[in-house]
Amino acid sequence: MNRDADYIKRTRAGDLHAYAALVDKYQSMVFVLVRSVCRNAEDAREVTQDVFLQAYRQLHTFRGAASFKTWLYRIAYNTAISHIRKEQSRERRAQDYREHVLQASAQTTVQTPAYAEEEQDSDEQQRYEKLRSLVASLPPKERLLIELYYYKDLKMEEIAHICSLTPSNVKVSMFRIRQKLKAGMRTEIEREADLETEVTTISTNDKL
Repeated sequence: MNRDADYIKRTRAGDLHAYAALVDKYQSMVFVLVRSVCRNAEDAREVTQDVFLQAYRQLHTFRGAASFKTWLYRIAYNTAISHIRKEQSRERRAQDYREHVLQASAQTTVQTPAYAEEEQDSDEQQRYEKLRSLVASLPPKERLLIELYYYKDLKMEEIAHICSLTPSNVKVSMFRIRQKLKAGMRTEIEREADLETEVTTISTNDKL
């Protein structure tokens, strides 16, 4: 019997210390996942607590068809998405206006130039920062897919189970997200090139 299975068995028997051990083992990973869609760390901590509360209440439904980590990530995914929907519902004034604000916010995030931040050590680091900015501008479900695939290193089948999708749907979604990110990176590169040309032109004219 693996360690998780032992903790689960003991928790079902009423041993809260065993469940505390599961929380200690997975809370950092769950926090990172939900933080990718929550607006701030405080919200992410609250959602993380909800995840482990839900997992404890539903532990009797765990059958071991998937690993405990995958099962827990599915609860985390659903809880995070539910949190985002509630937040959007509370803040919504009018649907059209809300969509306009979200689009404007996403565009502002994407168009923030790397040189406005602390100077980076290399072009590779700058590209990484641009990519992270583009990922942050994605809708919550798309951000979660990126987090699960690239940063949690989960297989397509595991992600499909977590997100209640088919593996084919996950592959199609990942392809579309990658295409969107590639297009965004190209736009950023073209924008910087145009800016450099403009700066060079201004500098040349000043010298004339």
